[in-house]
Amino acid sequence: MHIVFAALAILTAVAVWAWRLRMARRGLDELSEVAKTVANAPRRLAFKWRAGKGGVELIEDPREAAAIMMMMMALARGGPLSPHQADTIEEEIKTHFGFSDPEAEDLAAHAAWVAGSQLPGEEQMRRLSRLVVNAPQLSAKEVVDLDTMLEAVSEAEGLPTRAQLALLQIYRDMAGLKT
Repeated sequence: MHIVFAALAILTAVAVWAWRLRMARRGLDELSEVAKTVANAPRRLAFKWRAGKGGVELIEDPREAAAIMMMMMALARGGPLSPHQADTIEEEIKTHFGFSDPEAEDLAAHAAWVAGSQLPGEEQMRRLSRLVVNAPQLSAKEVVDLDTMLEAVSEAEGLPTRAQLALLQIYRDMAGLKT
């Protein structure tokens, strides 16, 4: 009888230790997720801070400026943003900026919010173009790439409208590009 109790005690001890190891592994997995969240916190907080401020005047990052310019280009067509235009903008962001799907969606949503809070105007396009063209971290190729990106967005729903062409010309003039 004492052998049965000893075997039962051993099985219970093994089960308890297996449960403890499983709980420890689960705790390490959760700790890993927390570490990833903490690592991304500065980027997320900066985005939330900027989103709360709003307006083209507060834009300092050339990638953010480029995304807003693409959104302004799409909205200059008139009417709401079409799904095809939104997909084109997100694809351009992923391709040229190297962003993941969620990051591209976040930047596109922020750009839509900023661009939608004001009319797509020539002065905003000039300010954003100046920011992009004068950004020391951008090469001449990247400035030309933005022209291609803006053109792709303007043609997402067919031929560009006069308003879209006017915004595109503003960027090209500011960048010193010939058409």
